[in-house]
Amino acid sequence: MHIPQPDKQWILPPNAKARIGKGGINVIEYFPDGTRLAVASTIGIWIYDVHTCELLELITGHTGPVNSIVFSPDGNLFATASDDNTARLWDTVTCEHKVSYIGHTDVINSVDISPDGKRIVTASDDRTIGLWDIHTGELIAKLEGHTEKVLSAVFSPDGTVIASSEEFGKEGGIRIWDAHTGEFLKSYSEDTDWVEYVVYSPDGKSLISRDTCREINFWDAETGKKLKPLETDDWMSFFSPIAISPNRNSLAIGVRDGDVCLWDINTRRFLKEFELGESVDLYPSSVSFSPDGETIASAHEDGTIRFWDENSGKITKDITGHTPHESSTQKSEGSSSDSKRTISVAFSPDGKTFVNSYDTEIHIRNSECGEIQTIITGASENVRIVTFSQDSKMLASGGNSPKTQLWDTHHGRFLGSYPGHKECVSTLDFSPDGCVLASGGEDNSICLWKVRKGELYIIGELLVTLSEHTDVVSSVTFSPNGNSLVSGSHDSTVRLWDVQTGNLMKTLNGHAAPVNDVVYSPDGSIFASGSSDGKIRLWDGQTGEQLKILNEQSHNIISVAFSPSGSIIIGGTTGPIYFWDVQTGKLLGTYNGHTDVVDSLAFSPDGKTLASGSYDGTVLLWEISSLMLNP
Repeated sequence: MHIPQPDKQWILPPNAKARIGKGGINVIEYFPDGTRLAVASTIGIWIYDVHTCELLELITGHTGPVNSIVFSPDGNLFATASDDNTARLWDTVTCEHKVSYIGHTDVINSVDISPDGKRIVTASDDRTIGLWDIHTGELIAKLEGHTEKVLSAVFSPDGTVIASSEEFGKEGGIRIWDAHTGEFLKSYSEDTDWVEYVVYSPDGKSLISRDTCREINFWDAETGKKLKPLETDDWMSFFSPIAISPNRNSLAIGVRDGDVCLWDINTRRFLKEFELGESVDLYPSSVSFSPDGETIASAHEDGTIRFWDENSGKITKDITGHTPHESSTQKSEGSSSDSKRTISVAFSPDGKTFVNSYDTEIHIRNSECGEIQTIITGASENVRIVTFSQDSKMLASGGNSPKTQLWDTHHGRFLGSYPGHKECVSTLDFSPDGCVLASGGEDNSICLWKVRKGELYIIGELLVTLSEHTDVVSSVTFSPNGNSLVSGSHDSTVRLWDVQTGNLMKTLNGHAAPVNDVVYSPDGSIFASGSSDGKIRLWDGQTGEQLKILNEQSHNIISVAFSPSGSIIIGGTTGPIYFWDVQTGKLLGTYNGHTDVVDSLAFSPDGKTLASGSYDGTVLLWEISSLMLNP
């Protein structure tokens, strides 16, 4: 499968031959010279030319989504913070990695550089704040006292103190610390229990914060008393961290409906509104002023970055191609990594098409060139799973809805839906003859549906509901002969069912954590289960007897796939993709490239390409070496 890259400078990990999507946008920031824009994303830091919108570079190094980016006062360096528990320092001109800050034990949500350019402060989900020497990476002090995740930490303009905010704060939404010793000084908690982020006003006399109600608050930096709020209308709800203008007189915030609005910092008076003018809400996740103050860049939930002329309020250009995400789960600077951009992938059995999902869209692509043939936009909710019928003519999708939907793969035409579950559909599989569709849900049940092939109305009746699981049904798979169905569940069990009678034939125990995926080998002789306990278990396809345990890795197993030959089994994890020899259980190798959970795996029918879909908002297409095809 060959998919031409849209830009020669897209950086691909070893063994990958193509990437679909650029990942989701977390925060954007102009370079100090105003010629480039940095985009901290779920897969790295993208660098764009702001005049041409040309992609210049993808900076990789972090192994998790990048949550925050800040430039040094002299503009020579910039720092980033990531879900990989580290912060990093980079050269502004060369984008070369300079220093890593290692010591946190959980996600780092924000990073800031002191006004004198000598120290870095980091805020982490591990409930601590790190104060670091910027050049050596040495930990100067660990600031402890927060009782929940620390969402942001910033230096005051004079560099003497640090302000921080926490999730569900019980002893103060904002805390103040000595910036040199790390000593706790005081807290502000007036009618506030969750401050998503905090920044200082340019003169250092006030603090500006956003709370869980998406309201902007001003605080007296000395006393902690709330000050005059922004002049707002009832419709306004704030969706991005604020950006302060270069002249330090105004601030910009992305608001509901995708608009960007400006206020006078001192008077709180509303100045102007830049209206997106779209018929749907495209909530902004980040805004940034150009250094000359003439342009404002805003990143929106549709994956587009828009550039606004500050004087006219008109959009002058845009950057597209980043992964869309839902406003309800969008990730702003100063929040932990709760945004899950689930992407499901599947090859058609005839090898002609490849599909991937993005939120409420399904993209049907030509498997030879990767060109999009059809975009299905009628999915009712975020699509979490897609699967083909064996004849490649139908596609089933499920997601954040109790309904399963069927589509014609040639035209993308909606064929009907099955509304049987009480909660979201988490897994789907067609029987080999295409006459039965199995769906598993978050209501702990499995439904088997009749598919009326060749008839005008293909949606048939509910055949049987299987209710023995006691937690979310995460995966279902038919045996190649269609006689058996295997299911995996968050109740840590694997169950084997007779399809004709609906009887439970066997409950398979052994996993010590939720089972995330189950799959039959192509010949049906074995099936595999992958679990959050870090193990893949191989079972006899007929009897359910356990044959082998594969666990030569330290990550949770999220997705599992067999190669078309059945000789290789692949595990997608919260880290690398692992390859094992089925017969010997030997670990053959790993592929690294995703920065978040690998939730979906699919082989091309010829076995030469592996597709992986990840929470990082991208699909990677991997070249499978002859060594792995013929171990």
